Amino acid sequence: MKVENGNKKIIEYKKIIKEQKKKIKLEKKEIRRQRREKYRKSKFGKTIIGRFFGVIFFIFRDKDNYSFSEMFVTTIASLLLGFFACFSILTVFSGGRNYFKMVHDLGKFYDVYNTLISNYNGELSHDKLIDEAIVGMVSSVGDVYTSYNDSKTTEDFDQLVSGTYEGIGCTIQKVETGIKVVQVYENTPASKAGLKENDIIKTVDNIKALEVSVDKLSDYIKNDAKGKINIVVLREDKELTFVLERAKVEIPSIVTKTFEKNGKKIGYIGISIFSSVTAKQFEDKLVKLEKDNISALVIDVRDNNGGYLSSVSDVASILLPKGEVIYQVQSGKKTEVTKDKTSTKRDYPIAVLTNANSASASEILAAVIKESYGGYVVGTKTYGKGTVQQVKRLDDGSMIKYTTQNWLTPNGNWINNVGIEPTHKIELNQEFYKKPSDDVDNQLQKALELVSE
Repeated sequence: MKVENGNKKIIEYKKIIKEQKKKIKLEKKEIRRQRREKYRKSKFGKTIIGRFFGVIFFIFRDKDNYSFSEMFVTTIASLLLGFFACFSILTVFSGGRNYFKMVHDLGKFYDVYNTLISNYNGELSHDKLIDEAIVGMVSSVGDVYTSYNDSKTTEDFDQLVSGTYEGIGCTIQKVETGIKVVQVYENTPASKAGLKENDIIKTVDNIKALEVSVDKLSDYIKNDAKGKINIVVLREDKELTFVLERAKVEIPSIVTKTFEKNGKKIGYIGISIFSSVTAKQFEDKLVKLEKDNISALVIDVRDNNGGYLSSVSDVASILLPKGEVIYQVQSGKKTEVTKDKTSTKRDYPIAVLTNANSASASEILAAVIKESYGGYVVGTKTYGKGTVQQVKRLDDGSMIKYTTQNWLTPNGNWINNVGIEPTHKIELNQEFYKKPSDDVDNQLQKALELVSE
């Protein structure tokens, strides 16, 4: 009897435990239901994406409460979502283009590259293979202004158009006796220390100038020298030592003079390039000339092959009345007009000197003076570059430059391969090439005559 009673109690206990487990299971299910309901009512849960993620999350979390078909459909949907996410990420990294199409298009290139790297009997430069392939691709466009520059060329280009660099502020040239100082920029470590044009550099920190190239010596001064730099020069048979430190140097792109013609004082501004600092230098120099009571201006852009579009636009804005057209840009059938928005202007006679090497930004300035300002263009026809380029910096410091737009003169003329015709065509006197001077520069003299009438 005792055994029977014991068995009955065990059965009763099992029954109670089973009921308790069932009760706990139902309570957990209710808690999960309340959580799902709370999620669905949230701001994110009400969105389509929120609902989708919610279904996936709750199905996999509570998989015991869902059927095989529901689990199967959800799994397939999750895989598709993952594929879509990966595809989207690859599309973003490929610049918005179809990544798989790009891989397909470049398949031949990868095949050739891997074949050479793996099987060629000899030494190969991986970098050179890639560089030459890019050069070939860019040149196949058939546009002389679309080009590839390696990292060193890009560095030189950046320094030129930025108008600034870290250095001492002079230009140098190799000669038989060493390296000659050709030019010393104002307010730079070189000028403050006392270096002068025609000084012959003998040593720089014990580096003998006769034993290195100009580029190597310049690179040492700009990049490798630490702290103070000791430079020994020869000046009129005397050795002089200078101690300098590198600083940020602004490269001058402007030279100025004044002339007297027909009883009038005329300002002269020569622009060598339209760098990022040119407009500021131009304005500063022009203000100084105006304080010297000039009554006209000659701007010389002969042999200036261009620069930044924004730079020449800023220069033009200094001269033009507000609202006058500076240039137009054309992309496909769309044309945008850029006008002067500044309140500054000049109203005295202006002439621009040009030749066949005056290109791009120089041609924009010549067109502005001719068509919007009503001034003179003196010299010979300009180069004829009527396109605008953008640059793409690559990860290794190199870049590609590519054409994106056509630019038009204020009157809407496209001068590509045509150039700008001067208002007064004057061939440069041959005597100037034999002995250059302002007196035999007949183009300059004609410009001075026109603005002084």
